[in-house]
Amino acid sequence: MWITWIQTNFQKHFRAIFAVLLAVTIVAFIFTIGAAPGIGQADRQISERPFFGRNLGNDTQNRLIFQDAELSSTLKAGYPALNSNQLQTYGFQRVAGLALANELHLPAPTDDQLAKYITTLPAFQNEQGQFDQGRYSRFADALKSDPQFTAADVTRVLREDARLEQVDQLIGGPGYVLPGDVKTQLLRADSVWTVAVATIDYASYDPGFNPTEEAVKKYFEDNSFRYEVPPRTNLSYIEYKAADFTVGPNPSEAEVRAYYDANPTRFAPPAEPDKKDTSSIKLAPVANTADTYAAVRMQVEAALLQELAMKRAAKAANDFTLGLYERKFSPNSPALDAFLATQKLSPVALPPFTPAAPPPNAPWLGNYAAEISRLSAQRYFSDPLPTPTGLAVLIWKETLPSYKPVLSEVRDKVAADCKESEKRKRFIEHGRALRVQLEAAIKSGTPFDQAAATKKLEVKSFSSFTLRQPPKDFPYVAFSALQTLEAGRIAEMVATADQGYLVYAQEKKAPDLSASSPQYATTRQQLMRFTAGMNQSAYLGELVTRELAKTEPAKQPQ
Repeated sequence: MWITWIQTNFQKHFRAIFAVLLAVTIVAFIFTIGAAPGIGQADRQISERPFFGRNLGNDTQNRLIFQDAELSSTLKAGYPALNSNQLQTYGFQRVAGLALANELHLPAPTDDQLAKYITTLPAFQNEQGQFDQGRYSRFADALKSDPQFTAADVTRVLREDARLEQVDQLIGGPGYVLPGDVKTQLLRADSVWTVAVATIDYASYDPGFNPTEEAVKKYFEDNSFRYEVPPRTNLSYIEYKAADFTVGPNPSEAEVRAYYDANPTRFAPPAEPDKKDTSSIKLAPVANTADTYAAVRMQVEAALLQELAMKRAAKAANDFTLGLYERKFSPNSPALDAFLATQKLSPVALPPFTPAAPPPNAPWLGNYAAEISRLSAQRYFSDPLPTPTGLAVLIWKETLPSYKPVLSEVRDKVAADCKESEKRKRFIEHGRALRVQLEAAIKSGTPFDQAAATKKLEVKSFSSFTLRQPPKDFPYVAFSALQTLEAGRIAEMVATADQGYLVYAQEKKAPDLSASSPQYATTRQQLMRFTAGMNQSAYLGELVTRELAKTEPAKQPQ
């Protein structure tokens, strides 16, 4: 909910800047540990995998690592969520950085230091990069009804990130940059532009092309790899829903209190109904006061009951897989079916699918490509895997091999692809021809908008802007056209799936490039932070790689 609100309101203002900043913090990890083994089941003998004081073999700790990473990256970048690989990478980064902070005995931030840190987060800044109290207050209000994160979660992650800032400063170094790099960045970000953008609509463009049978056959021969059906797994699964394991002894008062004492920051006291606080998010209490516990006791008991139900479900799922392991059933055997019947288990059958396209009724299977790929006749069941409602054990039936269909099986799709490919090719050529015609018209004295009107193109003008503060409705992909464009010229057409853009630079004014200008100093500092971020990312990446290597499962002989 609040993450969606942040994405909706911020991504159009911060996309170009913070995409780069976020990439800086994770790109080195992607290259450094992208090939490292994941945290899923690699070998049934591995029940624990220590990682800087965390256990990567524990589903609850894994989820917390990734949830914290998602929350942290959103607050830092004000940008849509990372994909699963980036999230794992960034989550490992945070854990390694916090372990290093402990090793270096770096102190936790004070409340004043935390408040100052919050004002630096892009998620709470306006277009000018200044802290916006209104955005912060709206975030706090949205958080009150968010089912995934609490104010205590946000407080804990913010405290950790503020502490990680100290780590970054120590290992990132000064981030040296050359004067030429500063000037290049100034020219890109602070040149003042006045441009006109002509739009070419792709949907209405008709090149008048219909593929012949020979063209379809040729296209299929040249692109047969596109129509190859990949290997598909045919499996079923048995789900252990936490909701089915809620029956059990209720925890005692001492157990509820002990659970709260072990997790105090997870539970924020409810807001006073007669007191509206829109100025800030209340920090979660650090001390376990009796008043605080009494106010959140119902939350604590509900959370404990949910965790106990999940533990019962996990025990049942593990007992089931242990039973399969000990009985040495063959896959798809009558003995296996009889065992499932005696256990009163009904596997949920699924149609054959590829990991990239899981069944609509089980989209969570898309997260377990590695686990599914390891299933076979020799290992026909998986470890219990987390689902949105509990855990599931996958039961392998067969793996269908890949195959190349004949043209008759996919002719309609091939014909449509052939037509679309030729249309896209001719659309690009059409854009190039229009550019030449419009530039000739400009040289002859015809204004750009008039020349574009004769070609039935829609034109919008944008005056006196910089890439640092671009117009809100400027086409995002057209920014690339300004990188090398000079005044009086039209850039090569840039195209999206449904539009083409011809950008005409009516005027371009270079900024002050002298080393004495305020913007020069600001840009230099930004580039230094960029370089320092690369340094710290590479350093932490090496720490992560070494830590993972300590518990990497041994490779099985071929």
